[in-house]
Amino acid sequence: MRQFGKPLASIFLQDSALIRQTGYFLTILCLSVPLLGIINMMTSYFQALGKAVKSLTITVLRNAVPFIPGVILLNRFWQLDGVIAAQPVVEAVLAVIRSLMYHRDVKAVRQARP
Repeated sequence: MRQFGKPLASIFLQDSALIRQTGYFLTILCLSVPLLGIINMMTSYFQALGKAVKSLTITVLRNAVPFIPGVILLNRFWQLDGVIAAQPVVEAVLAVIRSLMYHRDVKAVRQARP
């Protein structure tokens, strides 16, 4: 995405400084894209097993609970870069939490089998 950020931004913008900054932001935001696979897999896993509360927890955690404090906290340390970096940072933390939820659930399912 690093080489595509500026050309993509230039489709919508004319200001060269803004195009440069937008390309940089797109590069940072794209760091969280691989984590979206984990998010979707975990949400689908819990939905398939009829565990709607866990699935809803994952969705709410991703969209609101840690993201807003993450933006505020990272803005304090890194200003605008922190605001943009909040998404990949929060996604990485939540990927760890989701993985722990998944592994704990798989372990419980395996122990419940005869």
